[in-house]
Amino acid sequence: MLLIINSARLASSFISQAKLWPRSVRSLPSRVTVAKRRSSIRPYSDSSASSSPPPASDPLRILFCGSDHFSCASLRALHEELRRGSSQDGGGLIHSIDVVVRPAKPTGRGYKVLREVPLRGLADELGLPVHLRDTFKGWDMPRPDGEPINLIIAVSFGLFVPPRLINASKYGGLNVHPSLLPDLRGPAPIHHAFLLGRSHTGVTIQTLSPVSFDAGVPLMQTPRPGIPVPNLLASNGDDKGGTDPLKDLHDQLAAEGARMLVETLKSGLHVPPWRSCLPEVDEQNRERLDFSSYAHAPKITTADKQLPLARYRALLPLAARATDPDDPSFAPAFPHGDRTVPTLAMAAERRFKVLGPLWSHVRVPRRPGGSKAGKKGAGKKVEEAASDDEGSSAVLETKRVILEDLRKEYVCYPPDVPYEGWVRWIIKRESESEEGGVVEDEFVGRYIPCPDKEALVELADYSWLRVGRIKVEGSTSKPALSVLESLRVTEEELNLPPIVRNT
Repeated sequence: MLLIINSARLASSFISQAKLWPRSVRSLPSRVTVAKRRSSIRPYSDSSASSSPPPASDPLRILFCGSDHFSCASLRALHEELRRGSSQDGGGLIHSIDVVVRPAKPTGRGYKVLREVPLRGLADELGLPVHLRDTFKGWDMPRPDGEPINLIIAVSFGLFVPPRLINASKYGGLNVHPSLLPDLRGPAPIHHAFLLGRSHTGVTIQTLSPVSFDAGVPLMQTPRPGIPVPNLLASNGDDKGGTDPLKDLHDQLAAEGARMLVETLKSGLHVPPWRSCLPEVDEQNRERLDFSSYAHAPKITTADKQLPLARYRALLPLAARATDPDDPSFAPAFPHGDRTVPTLAMAAERRFKVLGPLWSHVRVPRRPGGSKAGKKGAGKKVEEAASDDEGSSAVLETKRVILEDLRKEYVCYPPDVPYEGWVRWIIKRESESEEGGVVEDEFVGRYIPCPDKEALVELADYSWLRVGRIKVEGSTSKPALSVLESLRVTEEELNLPPIVRNT
């Protein structure tokens, strides 16, 4: 069922995009017939709906733009097709391939080591001409054998291909995107498929849009429901070996995308006028599509690796926590009848398995014999706390901590469970005010000792996270219980009345 778009801004964006497409593309038929399923990948391709031969295409002189291992799979598949065609009389589908990669970036300690992208090494290995570009401004495409490039293919490139180059190519451009577009548009669809708990994903072959990323015409897509996404939370987290689900899905999608790309070319789907394989995003319906109902997959940043201490429940003062399930402010984190309520611990474990170690901040008073206010240290900030009613003040230190081994706890602990101590966590978030900026919220949570010096850490929705090791920035990694004991605060330091001690 189509949804009426509720954003004039999105509608105008796609109207503007359609005006920039070649005239042959703007004159697409008003109705697209969805082909019957004849293979595992091509059921949405119009060309598979009839036995007519594919549209005639000139031998392809391809400009391939890429960077990582995902793009390497597509380049290998194209090169294999080039090699196969060169052994035939009269040539094959592909005449030549030129490769564009971005220059090596400094990395490592002191940024002294230059790291080439994986595609550069593969292009050299295959003997293909390589062009280093960090911008297309003022650059003209190569002319293999004196002939112009007639197709641009961008796979996991990260640099926008300008309309000037797309329009200069007879067949425009293609892109291999590892998601079921229009869902998960953006540069990190595989990561967000895991983070959002998607059950399935897939690959979409689309044209390069002259307006924005991931807004082209979808030519071929994995049939629904798609390729299964491994459930990261299926195991109890006790096994530390096994395969890497993220890498396994990445490699599977890369291989599938490479195969679909070659099939798209063989089917002549790259030849205008382009026909959308998805009726809901064809030219007639694109303006009415509600893109807000689909998720975006932005680039993974350091902020995404923050421990999700509070996400599903608004932060409340510790004394105001509700213990009655009928209270609107109470957000239980354990099974409810025949359903399980999503918890912060689940989100944290999923994020850890996808992104690696998570970080957060804790705030502790400076005690006699402890760290001094004037001492310099990484990840540490010293500040004066506000004076209390008696006029006294305490010096507080904010320390950055990295949780290196964690998983959700499957046992539900009631609010009055015996605990070892309190930890004062700091949660950084974007301000919702017009001024913007970063806001720091404070959450005071308990921790419980576990065997092997692990610890259970309480989150804001009363779910618990089992933590194995913690590293205070500027120090070495240590068992979680030892670190939390050094970061604990007393009830006197929290200035909490005894009545809220176990709520």
